[in-house]
Amino acid sequence: MSTRTLRWLASFGHRAVHAADGAPTLTIVRHHRVLEDGERPLYRLGVPAGVLREQLRMLADRSWGPVTVEAGLEHLANGRGHRVALTFDDGYRDNVTHALPLLAETGGHATFYLTAGLIEERRAPWWDELSHLLTHARTARIAADGNGTPALELAGEEGRRRALAALLPGFRVPPPARTARLDRLRAQLGVADAAPCELATWDESRRLIEAGMEVGAHTLTHPHLTTLDPDGQAREIAGSADLIATRLGLRPRGLAYPGGDHDGDTIAAAAAAGLDYAVTTRAGLNRPDTPRHALLRRGFSEGTCIGPLGFSRRLALAELDGAFDGLRERRRAS
Repeated sequence: MSTRTLRWLASFGHRAVHAADGAPTLTIVRHHRVLEDGERPLYRLGVPAGVLREQLRMLADRSWGPVTVEAGLEHLANGRGHRVALTFDDGYRDNVTHALPLLAETGGHATFYLTAGLIEERRAPWWDELSHLLTHARTARIAADGNGTPALELAGEEGRRRALAALLPGFRVPPPARTARLDRLRAQLGVADAAPCELATWDESRRLIEAGMEVGAHTLTHPHLTTLDPDGQAREIAGSADLIATRLGLRPRGLAYPGGDHDGDTIAAAAAAGLDYAVTTRAGLNRPDTPRHALLRRGFSEGTCIGPLGFSRRLALAELDGAFDGLRERRRAS
């Protein structure tokens, strides 16, 4: 029996964890891209539009939203009951073309965190560059180079997916080392052209604000922040907020740490930049006393809410409540 089926069966015994006394709670959900139904890019960093539609309908039917993080924090301060805040990281164009119409369809709202420097330069994020290299490689094998790149076979789509999964952890390095690794791979794989930038333009991003959505900061270039010194972290964080304010005429209140990576220097830099809150990638339920620069946020991918018969509200609700968090932690530790 598959793990998906086991989780679906276990969801029948799940009971909600929200406070019975009506105390305010907030679940923050993390998305990135919104994909066409049936679209299968090499790096599947997104949720299919059909799944997102079902998620939004479920939240609306339960009167949970979704809301922006800013509205969610107001709810924690003054509201009662449970709400769900929806977020999208990076600032992809499909957030505007796909997510906005679905939010309008269900009356939902969301927060969109923009990687401002990449939008400004029209430059693809590093993971899109890596996917581009593997997709267009002129060789069927990557040779180990003694600098952290292992030997990998690229035969067929499945081979490229395995190679991508093997390579991704090695890119948690300072930006210069990351660029050097991409350059070595580019030379070895014989790919001359750069990946196209699929991030929204500033004009497209402005449509988010016009639609009543919240826009937040996501650094300038999406580094792993703890690989930078404190001054470097401050430049990435403050620079992102400043550039968004310049281009969109509205200074963001919130920050999403790229990859959830942060430390004490990151929190200090966010506060110094005038950002009122920041979201992590640590799953959990936010309460009024949750630290505002360490808000909990969980993934809500296609795999977390699809049962053997398709989209399962029961399974999705159990995931939102963290019913399987402990299982995943034990699996990672084993």
